[in-house]
Amino acid sequence: MKRFRLTLLFVALMLALSALACNLPGAHPTRPTVTIQSPESGVTVPVNEPLIISSLATDTGGPGVARVELFVNGESVRVDESPAGGLTVFDLAQTWVPDTEGEATITVIAYREDGTPSNAATITVTVAGLTPAPPQTPPPGLSPSALPPTGSPEEATAAIVQGRVVTPANIRSGPGPFCSIIGTADAGTILNLLEYSRDRLWFKTDYLGPDRVGWISIQAVAPQSDTSLIPRGDRTGCQGCGDGACNLQETCFDCPEDCGECCGNAVCEPDYGEDCGTCEADCGPCCGNGLCEAERGEDCGTCEADCGPCCGNAVCEPGRGEDCGT
Repeated sequence: MKRFRLTLLFVALMLALSALACNLPGAHPTRPTVTIQSPESGVTVPVNEPLIISSLATDTGGPGVARVELFVNGESVRVDESPAGGLTVFDLAQTWVPDTEGEATITVIAYREDGTPSNAATITVTVAGLTPAPPQTPPPGLSPSALPPTGSPEEATAAIVQGRVVTPANIRSGPGPFCSIIGTADAGTILNLLEYSRDRLWFKTDYLGPDRVGWISIQAVAPQSDTSLIPRGDRTGCQGCGDGACNLQETCFDCPEDCGECCGNAVCEPDYGEDCGTCEADCGPCCGNGLCEAERGEDCGTCEADCGPCCGNAVCEPGRGEDCGT
C-alpha cells in the first residue's frame, strides 16, 4: 500500500511538472513523447538479473529530446543524455537490476534541454526468483564484431570500419525506429559498421552474430575510422505502414500515418476520390469551376457563376420570387 501511494504521488508530481513546463514563457505548445517498447507490461522477470528497458522517445514538433530518465516505483534509477544534443528520435536501451521480489512499476520520461517533459510511459513487471535467463546481449569481449572477419582472403583483408557505442542503444531488424528490436548494445561496445541505410541514419552491424545482422542508429555510435569506407545501401526501413517512412508502395490513401492525409497536400487526386466536393482545399470550390453540377446542389440560385442567372433561363420560377413583375 505504501509503494502504491508513492507511485500515485510520483505520477501526480510528473503531471504537475508537465503542466508547469507547458505554461512557461516561450514554451513549445507540444511536448516530447516516449513509449516503452519492451518488455511488455505484466511480464515476470528474474530477480538479480539485468532487465533491459527499450524505449523510443520522439520530439517531431520541437527542439528534440535531450535526455531520458528511468524510474522504478517512483524512484529515479538512471538518466541517459542524448549523444548529440536534442534528437528528433532517441532510441534507447536502459538496464535495471531488480534486487527485490514483488511487483515493480517502471516509468520512463523524456525531456527537452529546457526541461519540458513528455507524458510518462509506465509498465508493471513482477520480479520473482526465477532461473536466470540467458544474457540479452553478448558478454563484453566476446562480441562477434571483435572477432576477425571470416570469408575469402579478399574479404579478410578488406578494411572494416568499427565504431564505439556512446549511449546504450537498441539493435533492430531494419533501419527504422519501428523495426522490431532483436538485441541491444551497451555504451563502450565496439562493433563493425558494415553499411549505411539509404537515408544514412542507421548502421548495419553483425554485433549479434553473422546470422543475426541488425541495425543501430548512427546517433548512438562514434565511428573509429574513415566513414567514407562504409558503403551506402538501399534499405529504407521495415517497408510497412507505421514505420515512419512513406515508402514507394505507400500513398496518402492507404497509409496516411506515414504519408500524411491526401486532402490538404495541394494535389487534386481523383484516383483517391478527391474533387471539389470531397476536398475543396486541393481541388478548389465547385461553384466557379465552369460546370453546373445539379448533383452537388448547383443551380441558377445557388451558383449563378456556373449555371447562369435564373431570370432569363426561359423558366418562370415562383419559388425563386419570379413573376411577371420581377
